[in-house]
Amino acid sequence: MLKPAYPYKEKLQQKYNEIIFQNKYMFYNRENYWDYEFKLSESSWNSIEMVSVDTKDNVTGFFRATISRSSDKIASLGVVNFYDANMVFAKDLKQFIQGLLLKFNFRKIEWTVVIGNPAEKIYDRFIQKYGGSVTGVHKETVRLQDGKYYDMKGYEVFRSEFKQGR
Repeated sequence: MLKPAYPYKEKLQQKYNEIIFQNKYMFYNRENYWDYEFKLSESSWNSIEMVSVDTKDNVTGFFRATISRSSDKIASLGVVNFYDANMVFAKDLKQFIQGLLLKFNFRKIEWTVVIGNPAEKIYDRFIQKYGGSVTGVHKETVRLQDGKYYDMKGYEVFRSEFKQGR
């Protein structure tokens, strides 16, 4: 179930502490270091932050959409699944993106993924199914905690192109 993140900040910090320095999560971090404090926004002016929770109210994932108010768009997404394959998380991701376009009425969402991140396949399938496009690839753009440089792939989806029902 998708819920606002702020009331879950302590649980979210605890989950975050469990994942730092794990290679599996280096694609989420996108840096060659980790901050120890997981910082949430105190309003929805600059970002919309939600958590995915299971039936026992455990945090299973986190979603952040960074807002560009002057362009009426989401300028980036931050998405992390704290568990392996998780249907609740997958449904919540779809609901989160759908909400950005249809509930909050942003005209567009732009985001990137580190090539090699398992989420890349999910994003590729998402834009094929619901609309959107790959905007390009930037070579050796980010250096992760393993010391290697990685390429980034860009995506965008417009509200006018979003296909809800498929």
